Amino acid sequence: MIKSSYVPFTCILKAGCIHLEPLLPSLRKRKRYIAVELVSAAPVQRNAFIAAVSQAGCAVLGDAGFAVCGISVLGFEGSAGIIKCHHTSVSQTIGVLAFITMIDGQKVIVRTAGVSGTVKGALTKFLQKENRAATE
Repeated sequence: MIKSSYVPFTCILKAGCIHLEPLLPSLRKRKRYIAVELVSAAPVQRNAFIAAVSQAGCAVLGDAGFAVCGISVLGFEGSAGIIKCHHTSVSQTIGVLAFITMIDGQKVIVRTAGVSGTVKGALTKFLQKENRAATE
């Protein structure tokens, strides 16, 4: 049996075939969810934001560092989004977001609203509160 902390599955060789089993929760890396807001003159497309996060991450951390941090965009709509990363690399991820200044040729500012351990917490604590204040 081969066990690895980098792969979310346990590989078992049975009768010449590789069978993958999920890792136990205690062996998985814990995640944090960062709520972000974009300040820009015009709305930004989701794909452009994902590309900007990837480019900034590779430029600041390098390809290997970006992969170790586990940075990925879970959702982005309008001017708000949620970014997932490993719990040990929250400060590095926020640093990567600070380096994003241009998306599709327009100036943007990425503002970190907050960090949470769950997606629901990030939405309710940080993003919906600001949406309610904007509508009032």
